[in-house]
Amino acid sequence: MSELLVKSSFDPYLNEKFEIHSESGDKLEVELVEVSDHSNEHIDGFSVIFRGPLENVFHQDTYKVTHNKMGEISLFLGPIIYGKTDATYYESVFSRLKEK
Repeated sequence: MSELLVKSSFDPYLNEKFEIHSESGDKLEVELVEVSDHSNEHIDGFSVIFRGPLENVFHQDTYKVTHNKMGEISLFLGPIIYGKTDATYYESVFSRLKEK
């Protein structure tokens, strides 16, 4: 996917499976569970949250993320919501100045 990622890039894929690929060749199947708008008058901002397994947690880094319809993208992801017992959650945050 070569175009600029925006919130609407992810909206159609809510509750669908993605794969996170590490540089070492490990991969992790995750589900897109949240797409949130954080925009204001000056900033276009949003975040996406993925839910993955409790084991084999990936640390904060930039990963290749793939989806069968969205294709391949690079995302800076980090684990969040520590202490949850049902899954490991990963978040990617997007923020850019609005054009005047």
